[in-house]
Amino acid sequence: MLAALAFAGCGGDGNEGPGGSGGPGSPERSGGSDLADAAPAESPAEFVKQFERFTGIPLKPVEGDISGIRLEVPLKPSRFARFGAYALLWTRDEDSRKRLLGRGRPDGDGIYWQPAGNSFTAVKPFGPKLVLRWIGRPAKRTTVQWDRLERAVEAASGGKASVLESAERPCSDVGLDPEEGDTGECSVRGIPRTFVDADDELSTPALEARVLGVESAAKLTSPGLAPLVPDGRFLIVAYRVVNTSSHPIRFLQPQLSVAGRTVPEYPEAAFLLPRSRELPLPPGGILEAHTAFDIPSSVSPEDGAFVLPVARNGSDDPSLELHQGLIRVSGAPTRLPKPRASSGARPAGD
Repeated sequence: MLAALAFAGCGGDGNEGPGGSGGPGSPERSGGSDLADAAPAESPAEFVKQFERFTGIPLKPVEGDISGIRLEVPLKPSRFARFGAYALLWTRDEDSRKRLLGRGRPDGDGIYWQPAGNSFTAVKPFGPKLVLRWIGRPAKRTTVQWDRLERAVEAASGGKASVLESAERPCSDVGLDPEEGDTGECSVRGIPRTFVDADDELSTPALEARVLGVESAAKLTSPGLAPLVPDGRFLIVAYRVVNTSSHPIRFLQPQLSVAGRTVPEYPEAAFLLPRSRELPLPPGGILEAHTAFDIPSSVSPEDGAFVLPVARNGSDDPSLELHQGLIRVSGAPTRLPKPRASSGARPAGD
């Protein structure tokens, strides 16, 4: 049983992941609430600094382009799901800027559409030097990916956090911490988060979820199988998910943010612990399940958070790269409810 749940802080596992360096749970703490608007970026270095602050993407300035300085997007962390394919160029002069924009006229949103084979590329200037190219659309039409990217580039180039949606504003700017204090929404390393306490229900565009109970265990046992023994100890989380979207949910990827790292669910335990049904989860469907996380024995789980993905736009499945929902573990019942599914591994107490 869990006598005292006490996780310490949030953070990543040091691997490149949806949340950038440091992972999805990496902290972005603040001692106060200061929406740190700044002067417009007047150099590639200033823009790169602001862009990484708002998006978690560390652009790399590269000299040698005839038109100016390319701001290369790294392969990791991947932001394709969030922004689509794009390129940024800090032009050398007005002539270079005009060449990139082409001879056409912008639409009502200031976008220059350029044909590229059987598709179109959206090109938009930001200030006198910066040009954004959003690559390979089948029609002259933007998507939510463009909307996110446009807000991020506008915020970074103009130094204005206020153009971002509330969930996109860095937690360090708005004085929020996803794992303690006030609940709400903000962004850590460019990934928006919505976070609630354990006695509340998480509601996202893809699902509603609740933590039903937690326990710790020294091992997991199942008839006819060797016990599963963690490196530290297991924290078992019982949870309920309701699919509130119009698409089936084909996978879930729960995580646990604990003691400065992001811990994935223990893979073998996922097949042994009970769940009320298998995926996919149809619209309106309900899943109750237990999952286990291998946490250090020295850590007690009080201030950590159970992490669930949010909907991936245009797809049936959720994604941790778009948005994350967090349910703080502190205050959850310290006993697992009787699962709807009777089969599965049983936790062996500490």
